[in-house]
Amino acid sequence: MNVNIAICDDDKVVCDQIESMILNYADETSFNVKIDIFYDGGSLIDYMKNEHDDYDLIYLDIEMNEFNGIDAGVAIRNELRDHKIQIVYISGKNQYDRQLFDVQPLLFIPKPIEENQLIKSINLAIEKLELKPKLYHYKKRKEYFNVQMEDIMYFENSGRSVKIITIDGVDTFVGNIKDVAKELAPYGFIQISQSVVVNYHFVSKYSREEIILINKEKIAIPKNKRNEVREQFLRETDKYL
Repeated sequence: MNVNIAICDDDKVVCDQIESMILNYADETSFNVKIDIFYDGGSLIDYMKNEHDDYDLIYLDIEMNEFNGIDAGVAIRNELRDHKIQIVYISGKNQYDRQLFDVQPLLFIPKPIEENQLIKSINLAIEKLELKPKLYHYKKRKEYFNVQMEDIMYFENSGRSVKIITIDGVDTFVGNIKDVAKELAPYGFIQISQSVVVNYHFVSKYSREEIILINKEKIAIPKNKRNEVREQFLRETDKYL
């Protein structure tokens, strides 16, 4: 398969190291790779804005001067509205700013970079790329609609109807939130309450009392659902450890 990768770090030695590891692994496993290198986040975003936004995987250094990895990640998700690119953060620090979780990164890799960690990130990204986009189907009157599940933020009960909130907007269809929760449970959707089903991948922060989505929207977790929701979150989190 073909994989388009961007490496963004203000240290040329680190960029060369990552590029070399990727190329060696590509030769060993026979996948095709195209790599672009950037030395600051601003250059990466400018390049992507000029219709060069077809990356599958981006390695982003957090601690770059001026336009750093956090700024670049936020720009990719919020300005470019791209939630499909897999972002791997690399850093010399052991602690990470909470803002990083708004970017929904695939993994964090500490410096100095170990080859096994880099290979793990490539394999996980390829695994996601090979998965065919899953569609959610719903009907309105005599019309049928398909939405990619990875674009759905959450569902909300609305009387006899269900609201579907995606990265592109809101729609409503006749349905039952319980049926939605049951159908989508295998795909990373968690029923937060009797009226809300959330896509785990759009959760920025989770606590026993509430979740915060990447768009800063807060959704309360009822007391009688907290243990159940916690179990579901842990189950989803374990998939990425």
